[in-house]
Amino acid sequence: MKRVVGAVVGVAAGVGLLTACSPAQLPLAAAWLGTDGQPVVLVKPCGHDRAGDIDLGSWTEEEMADAASETPESPDSDTGWRTPLVGPPVEPFGTTTFPLFEPPRSWRTEATGPQKLAPGRTYSLTFKVYGTGVKYTGDLYFTAKDLTSLHPGQVWADDRAMSRDDFDDLVDDKC
Repeated sequence: MKRVVGAVVGVAAGVGLLTACSPAQLPLAAAWLGTDGQPVVLVKPCGHDRAGDIDLGSWTEEEMADAASETPESPDSDTGWRTPLVGPPVEPFGTTTFPLFEPPRSWRTEATGPQKLAPGRTYSLTFKVYGTGVKYTGDLYFTAKDLTSLHPGQVWADDRAMSRDDFDDLVDDKC
């Protein structure tokens, strides 16, 4: 019995160490096309949390394959692998909706590459929420095809189309 308890405690400690190493990645962002056809994103940290950094990157499958075969320093804004880059904001922010390629003017931004959705590219939006360290990140991955496939009232979040109410429920469940 002591061996079983010792093994369970050991596994629990190991899992605790593993989870303490990296923050939770939560699906707390959604995207859709606005009435003008331009992408819009909703970033929704948990409760009254405030996010401190937001990053937007994009890549093609070929760029990802090339980057994987080269040195870690190779995937940068010169290759188009991370285009565009947005953030960090001047002040931490709570729930925020903004056009993807036109973040709030109060944010410090650096844009590289084309500022429009392009076919064949995967887009990644990540934001970080801080406590004594990074508490968790909000993540969203999508393509132009994902957004053009949405019906009125739908958003893209958690790798799928859903209603805005379902997105709110998803955030509530994850937080």
